[in-house]
Amino acid sequence: MSNYIERLKEADDQLVVELSFKRVDQFFDPDDPSPIKSRDLSDNALFAMITAIIDREPKKPVNYIIRFPASQVTDDIESGLPEAVKTYFIYRCEGAKRSLRVLLKRMKYGLIYGLSISAVLIAILVYLYSRITDQVLADIVLGAIVIFCWVALWDPIDIFLHQYLFQKKTIAICTKRIINSTIRVEKANVQPDGMPSPD
Repeated sequence: MSNYIERLKEADDQLVVELSFKRVDQFFDPDDPSPIKSRDLSDNALFAMITAIIDREPKKPVNYIIRFPASQVTDDIESGLPEAVKTYFIYRCEGAKRSLRVLLKRMKYGLIYGLSISAVLIAILVYLYSRITDQVLADIVLGAIVIFCWVALWDPIDIFLHQYLFQKKTIAICTKRIINSTIRVEKANVQPDGMPSPD
């Protein structure tokens, strides 16, 4: 069962994301003793805030409404949670930018090494192919060198497809959507299952 309730309202001028949690400690990291304004978010809160907007219209401003049972919403929570969210995502964004620079270096040097090795292997292939008379053996050598070339280039290709693009998406979400979003805390009545009422 999910620890939160999500409801989206998409209008022409904005995207409203309503997230309801049973307890405040489900939104914040319960192991972080920092003051509210600098406290880390929980994995649930991080997942909820990102997945709610990741596939939505990127140009619409986002308005988050975070609901908790009224008995748990103190003045510190109401005033400090929006700042805590933005501080947390700014930190994540800076980390993602640093990771992106590291990945770019890995891609650069991986391509240099991969292309260099591939060029040497292709030169060897051309040399051997012109001297091998057995067609079966020639095909085996060709297949082996193609595999070695692919292995040599696999790391930069893998970084680009599965890490670099993901980091760029993370930065785009953090900087353009969540950091610049409007965040408001609301008190809510409690439903029979313990969840805050979304209305």
